[in-house]
Amino acid sequence: MHEKFIVLYDTAKKCLLILDHLYAEFEEGTLQATNAELVDENPAIVTKIYISALGLIDYFHRFHQIISALTPIRKDRPELKALTRAIKPVTQCRNYLQHMRGDLLKSDAISYPILGAISWIHEDRNYVLLSNQPTQNFSLPGIVYDTFEGKYLCKYQLAVGGHEIRIDAVYNEAKSFWEWLNKSFKIEPPNVKEYSWGKPMIMYSEFK
Repeated sequence: MHEKFIVLYDTAKKCLLILDHLYAEFEEGTLQATNAELVDENPAIVTKIYISALGLIDYFHRFHQIISALTPIRKDRPELKALTRAIKPVTQCRNYLQHMRGDLLKSDAISYPILGAISWIHEDRNYVLLSNQPTQNFSLPGIVYDTFEGKYLCKYQLAVGGHEIRIDAVYNEAKSFWEWLNKSFKIEPPNVKEYSWGKPMIMYSEFK
């Protein structure tokens, strides 16, 4: 396998490992946030949820960008097209977060949570978390309930800048793509394929 492919593969793997960590932090935080008393005692829970949610946005984007640069994967592959569809709202949310100044400068009243609203399902309850923003009127998009199927469309959702990301759906799509990639390509040397970070390189310099 070409060296560049291996370098990109390994970097995508590290992005996915970071996504695993962020997703676990997000799951833990939202579970803790179902207990209002616990949040009152430890407001850092809210910080953890926002850091992990916004971190997921960045690393979903990075993962897709790196995967898209793997030239042996044809752009018309159904697996890549499915991942690209899942990532589309991520890109929109990320663009808003990076360039929100233009929206905030408009004369219109701010009727949405600037940092986004986070929704999740726990024991058939739809929880919504947003920052304590001093706005009189708010639009709060929760997770859609499919009455025909009798279930919510996702478990975790971030709504920001008029866009909605079904976090668990995007995460599962990234994991599914990675499984397909490993089955479809021979990765050498074999240790690169191991789903672990590997031994990091840590250096320092010092003036005396």
